[in-house]
Amino acid sequence: MSGGTNERLARRPHPNHRLRALHASVPVVGKRVSWVELFYDLVLVFAITKVTHELADDVTWFGLLDAWVVFTPFWWSWVGAGILSNLTDLDHPKRRLRLFGMILITSMMTIAVPMALDGDGLLFAVLYLLLRLLLLWWAIDGFGAMRLNPFSISALFTAPMLVATSLMSTPHQRIAWTALMTVELSTTWLLRKRLSHIKVDVAHLPERFGLVVILALGMALADSAESIPNRFTTWHAAALVSCFLLVAGMWWIYFDFTHGAISHRLRTEHDHSRVVRELLAYGHYALFACICAVAVGIRLILADPRSRAEPPSAVLLCAGTGLYMGAFVWSRWGLPRSLSWIRFAGAAAIVPTGLVLRNCSGLVLMTALALLVCAAAAVEFVLLRAAEG
Repeated sequence: MSGGTNERLARRPHPNHRLRALHASVPVVGKRVSWVELFYDLVLVFAITKVTHELADDVTWFGLLDAWVVFTPFWWSWVGAGILSNLTDLDHPKRRLRLFGMILITSMMTIAVPMALDGDGLLFAVLYLLLRLLLLWWAIDGFGAMRLNPFSISALFTAPMLVATSLMSTPHQRIAWTALMTVELSTTWLLRKRLSHIKVDVAHLPERFGLVVILALGMALADSAESIPNRFTTWHAAALVSCFLLVAGMWWIYFDFTHGAISHRLRTEHDHSRVVRELLAYGHYALFACICAVAVGIRLILADPRSRAEPPSAVLLCAGTGLYMGAFVWSRWGLPRSLSWIRFAGAAAIVPTGLVLRNCSGLVLMTALALLVCAAAAVEFVLLRAAEG
């Protein structure tokens, strides 16, 4: 017994070795993200920005629920297209034109978002049905036949039911759409064995998700300036600096280590479908929700950074930042323990920070959060470089 234990301990990598392996920039020859995929990524981020604008106008529990309901179809369709484009060659004219059709429909869905949130969701639902039918056609081409999987369930059940329930009154439509989006999200997990055979290009998919993250962070920063009134003061200048530090810290948290760790996991894990499902599809779904929450909080605070942050904007900003910090630290997929504790401590510190500063100006609150995120990123950076040395 003791001999076996000693042997296992001897084989266990030192934490510094694990840090070096995860953070190392390993060149992987494979598929690269195409220009048409980047086009779709831009349209997706524009759609998400539209959703955050609508949420900023109605920061209530119902507003949050409605924003989640209309956000999910955009994200889940993009994830499906991302997986299928990873598995197929987009140089073929038919596949490229099909993706252009999806981009057009996504753009039209974006325009229909305000109507859907006002209780007139028929156009949004019909467009979503067309989008899912295109994805089903693509899946049939890719897998060789019609199969029971998330693509077929969505195209033949969830999306048609979305159309049928769009004619209900607003309260009933909200309940029905919430249930349908819950089904939409759960089918990927419930039917996970149906996609367990998938082997993705390990260079392409992390790059694709990383590009969308950087676009979303950039949009959160650029879009925040729209809320500043015509009279630009030193308070607004200071708030913009704090906003930049917060978003830059979020960028550092993701791209300096997390993105490389995800790529490493995909290269070393035998079951690609599980990595794609839990880290990319679901994990980045939560990550994007956090970015949306932070973007709304920033937008509301920048309108008047000198005044006390209203509870809705403070809660969104603190919750979005804290959950973003805590993403990907769970033990199953997680980071090395030293980095997990840094991120967990940073996320946990946000709650008391928000409580202590609840009566302070929005500028003070946003600056404090920015400093926390940047401090966590700096500590991670020092640990990683020490491990490499």
